[in-house]
Amino acid sequence: MHIMPTVKIALATYNGSKYICRQLDSLLAQTYPNLEIYIRDDGSTDGTVQILEEYIARNTTDKKITLLENNGKNLGCPASFYQIIRECGSADYYAFCDQDDIWYPDKVKWAVERLQESKKESAGTEFPCVYFSACDYYTEEGEFLRHSPVWTGEVGLTDVLYYTPASGFLLVFNETARQELVLGVDPGRELHDRWLLRGAACFGKVIPDSRCTAAHIRHSKAVTAEDSSNSNLVRSFLKNEICGTAMTDSKGDLGYFLCAFQERLSKSQRKVLELFAAPNRFGRQVRKLFYPKRLRVRLAGEAAIRILFLIGKI
Repeated sequence: MHIMPTVKIALATYNGSKYICRQLDSLLAQTYPNLEIYIRDDGSTDGTVQILEEYIARNTTDKKITLLENNGKNLGCPASFYQIIRECGSADYYAFCDQDDIWYPDKVKWAVERLQESKKESAGTEFPCVYFSACDYYTEEGEFLRHSPVWTGEVGLTDVLYYTPASGFLLVFNETARQELVLGVDPGRELHDRWLLRGAACFGKVIPDSRCTAAHIRHSKAVTAEDSSNSNLVRSFLKNEICGTAMTDSKGDLGYFLCAFQERLSKSQRKVLELFAAPNRFGRQVRKLFYPKRLRVRLAGEAAIRILFLIGKI
């Protein structure tokens, strides 16, 4: 008898009553049957928990929903996601899930197929493996905005230094990634998507999928460098990177990653991380400014980070 791999979805919620029903409906409508949904609420005050409890009570599908105890703690993001992964128990694969997106029916099915293919190719060798797909962007009113960029080729360390190829809700990863990148080490404060992707890029494999598997809702107040328009990208750069601490925080995260995996990194990986995480000196600034590999996909983002190197911000 063929046993389908188990998939556990880690859904973190906080005051998401406006959107959570659509997301839960899309999870329960997944064509992949062998999945469980683990939810941790971060202290909602808007009725989110009541909605979750109603779904659990009337759920008649074969997809189990479990609401974890939060012990009255508001952990924030990404700690709430990490906590779910720690508590949900073992499975073949895991998927992060935001409360306000909509998953397309074959999202989990496609991810498992690609991960299983990679597993066969590895001939039993265990290493962290992280899958991600493309997505569609929509406004809160349901208006289509655009498709996300399609990633082609492999994902290496330099691709995930100051850039995240995919947001957390697009990631599906194996048990080895959970053990080695979450349970076996403290991920610290770094966002779960960048942490998992960087870990897989260094110690395993990242599997990009050009197919769109979800609708990502762009809220009017949420602007990120990865998925905003060029005008918003410039504003975000000025506010968060030039005047703010976003990039110095990112540099600190690189240093944390270097310390966490110092003994496991290859010589070339350590060399790269040491260059970008070490304190500023003139020689390092010049090397970073003229670093031969692209560090961001979009030209505006690449120009921005070179400016930051030039002025000694990072």
